[in-house]
Amino acid sequence: MAKQGGIIFLKGTIGGINFYDRLGVPTAREAGGGFTREAIKNGENMVRVREINSEFGICSRVNKCFKQAIRPVLIGYKDGTLHSRLMTLFLDIKDCDSFSIRGQRHVALGMASSKGKDLLKAFSFTPKRSALFPCKYEFNWANYEFSVSGFKAREVGFPKDSHYMEVLVGLVRFDFETRQYEQVFEAPLVIDRDFSGDTFSISMSGIPGGSGALIAVARVSFYQTVNGESYLLAGGGAFGIEVVGVAD
Repeated sequence: MAKQGGIIFLKGTIGGINFYDRLGVPTAREAGGGFTREAIKNGENMVRVREINSEFGICSRVNKCFKQAIRPVLIGYKDGTLHSRLMTLFLDIKDCDSFSIRGQRHVALGMASSKGKDLLKAFSFTPKRSALFPCKYEFNWANYEFSVSGFKAREVGFPKDSHYMEVLVGLVRFDFETRQYEQVFEAPLVIDRDFSGDTFSISMSGIPGGSGALIAVARVSFYQTVNGESYLLAGGGAFGIEVVGVAD
């Protein structure tokens, strides 16, 4: 590898030499070698690379479909890091598959373990609001109800310009193997910033069918009302998403 000299920057391959830009520096190196599609596909020393690629592809497809499955809680949320952070999550869950050989490990078998479920529940979708409320909240699987207690509106973090908040709760049945899903979401519960109660709950009216993991998700979002129109305030800590339960 060598730096290009002179006042003309070359780019491409000339006479067996590759000319290219490397971190802003014009660079030249002998053409050939390195990773090629054929080498990765058939090379004996590329077995580990093929294993990684195979499992990465599985996690990537799960990631895409999972975001579609929970789309109702993602609407309005903008975070350029969410996709890559979810990829890391599903790669970690895939590692919980202790049954399959390397290269064939799957998120579905990782989710069958308690550690896989714990990883999903612990994932922070919205780092600036990692907890929905500064009080106790839980999803009760016995009666399929999301309940909040010890709630104080003045401590919940209403943005300065917000007038009310919405709490959205849903159940998603997601098959991590087939990537098929069903979902049931309730109408959002609206809570004004002068709400004086300290408890509230949202009961599910139905349970999604199909096969796969049953996941409870919740979202808190804040709105400003101007001339009778409501506007979502999604910046900072004004938006929270959380997996509040995964059925065993």
